[in-house]
Amino acid sequence: MIKLYDFKSSPNCQRVKVVLAEKNLPYEIVPIDLRAQEQKTPDYLKMNPYGKVPVLTDDATVLYESCVINEYLEEKYPNPPLMPKEPGQKAKARILIDYGMSHFDGPYQKLRMEIMKEQKDQNPQVIDGAKSELKKLLQRLENEIGAQQYLMGDFSLVDADLLPRFTRLEGFGVLPDPSLPRLGKYLERMKARPSVKAIL
Repeated sequence: MIKLYDFKSSPNCQRVKVVLAEKNLPYEIVPIDLRAQEQKTPDYLKMNPYGKVPVLTDDATVLYESCVINEYLEEKYPNPPLMPKEPGQKAKARILIDYGMSHFDGPYQKLRMEIMKEQKDQNPQVIDGAKSELKKLLQRLENEIGAQQYLMGDFSLVDADLLPRFTRLEGFGVLPDPSLPRLGKYLERMKARPSVKAIL
């Protein structure tokens, strides 16, 4: 039986829940309260020494790091497939995941930390600078999607892994944007999927 150690609003947990739903895999949720520091208890740290959510257990297999968990689910439960079969396309999918996760992180975190402050303490220049940087980074994904429905053509791990980034960028006022019309339509398509509706 699959168990997911979960904090409901965590983007890292959300991307795993999208993949579990897309693959129609039954699983049990074990709530972890980050506010109560349950992720730092000795028992939890035995499963995930990073002290973060999620952790996924599948019988004797214990995994952490959401994108790694999703790769495992794709390999262990290959139907429906969420990665291209062709090695070059599969590698491209991993490059796009890395791009969306690693390259976005600096301006994304800068914007998130600034927006979380009381309005009187926010620095509008920091917010505008981070938004501008994020829109430049998003331009590559705007070009990648082209006329396709999803970032790799069919719905894939790329979409599942990057989805929480997109929904938060929408919440931060980065998306939708006139300079990114394809990504605006893409995000609406994503939010219409049952697997995504369940986490919003």
